Amino acid sequence: MVNFWSSIFVLPKWFYTKVDSLCSGFLWNNNTSSAAGARVSWVNICKPKSEGGLGIRQLEEFEMVFRLKRLWLFFSASGSLWVPWLSKNRFGGRSLWLINDSPRFSMTVRSMIQLKQELQGLLRCSIGDEKTKLFWYDYWTKLGPLHLLFGPSGPRALRIPLNATVSQAVSNGHWNLPPARSDFAETLQVILSTISAPSDTDGSDVYLWRTQAGGFGASFSSRVTWERIHNPNPLVQWHSVVWFKKEIPRCSFISLTAFLRRLPTRDRYMAYPPASLDAVVALCRHLQGPHVQRAVVMLKLLSQVIVYNLWCERNGRIFRDVSLNQEAFFRMVDRGMRDRLLSPSLVTTFSPSLLKLYLWFLTLYS
Repeated sequence: MVNFWSSIFVLPKWFYTKVDSLCSGFLWNNNTSSAAGARVSWVNICKPKSEGGLGIRQLEEFEMVFRLKRLWLFFSASGSLWVPWLSKNRFGGRSLWLINDSPRFSMTVRSMIQLKQELQGLLRCSIGDEKTKLFWYDYWTKLGPLHLLFGPSGPRALRIPLNATVSQAVSNGHWNLPPARSDFAETLQVILSTISAPSDTDGSDVYLWRTQAGGFGASFSSRVTWERIHNPNPLVQWHSVVWFKKEIPRCSFISLTAFLRRLPTRDRYMAYPPASLDAVVALCRHLQGPHVQRAVVMLKLLSQVIVYNLWCERNGRIFRDVSLNQEAFFRMVDRGMRDRLLSPSLVTTFSPSLLKLYLWFLTLYS
C-alpha cells in the first residue's frame, strides 16, 4: 500500500518516519504502539544483509526510486495520459530540461524538476530522428549534457539556441556547426564526425535507463536504480554465517543480534563478538575437505541453533526462574538440529547427507 501511493504522490517525510516506527515496534515488541526497547536501530536493520542488516529497505530511501521512475515514465512516453497532459498543460509544450522549479507546481511535479541533475548517470537517449532530443541538455554524446561543458556562452559560440533539438544542428543531411573556436568545440566536432547525422528515416528518439550490467536498456528496474543511489556501508565478514539457504529464520535473526553485539545475555564484560562466533566464521572460511560445502552448512546451522538456545536459556532463567542442566541443553540443541536436517527441503541424494555429517560430528566431539 505504501509503495503504491509513493509511486503516485510525493508523501511527506513524517509519513515515512511514522510507518518505519510502526514496523520497528512490530518487529521488536509485536505491537505498533511503540518501538521502545529495540535492540538495533531501524537504520541498521534496513541495511543489506551483506552490510550487517536484515535486508529491509528504508521507505524514505526507496521513495527516491519512485521519484526517479516518474521521470523515466515522463521521458520514455510510457503511454499514460498523464505524460501528454503534463507536457501540454503544465509545461506549455516545453521540455522538462527547460522548466525551472516554481511554487505554482504541485509537489509531485516539483520533485521531478528538482531531480533533473540526478539523471546524468541514469538516463541516456539513443540516436533517432533527433526531433525531441535537446541539443544542450540531453545526454546524447560521450561528452554528456553540452550545456555543462560549454557553459552560458555555448549557444552563442555554436549559434544554436538553448531550446534547440539535435535535428536543428543538421542541414541537408550533414552536421551544421560553425568553425571551432575552443578546445571543447573542436572535441565536439571530432565526436560528431563519428556519428551519422539524423534523418526522418531513423525513427523516433528512444530514452534508455541504466541496467545492472552498467549499460543502458529500454526498461526501468527499481532494484538496479536503488543499488545505484544507495550509499554502501562496509561489508561484514560474518553475513554468510547468518544468512544462507538452509537457515532457520528465527535462529538467523538471533544470531544477527549476537554478531551486532546487541543480544542481551548479561555478559557485556566479555569481548564482542564472542570468541566462539569469531571461530565459527574463521572455520567456515578456511575449512577444507571433500565434503566441505555441506560441512560448512552444517556448522553454520549448528552455531545458529546453539546461539538461539543460549538466548532462550537466558530468558528462562531471568523471567521464569527455570534453568536447564548441561545434558538437557544439549538435547534441546540436538532436537533443533535433527528437526531441521530431517525436513524435506534438506533431504537429498548426495552422500553423505547433512544429517550423516551431523551425526559424525557428534561421535567425533562427544
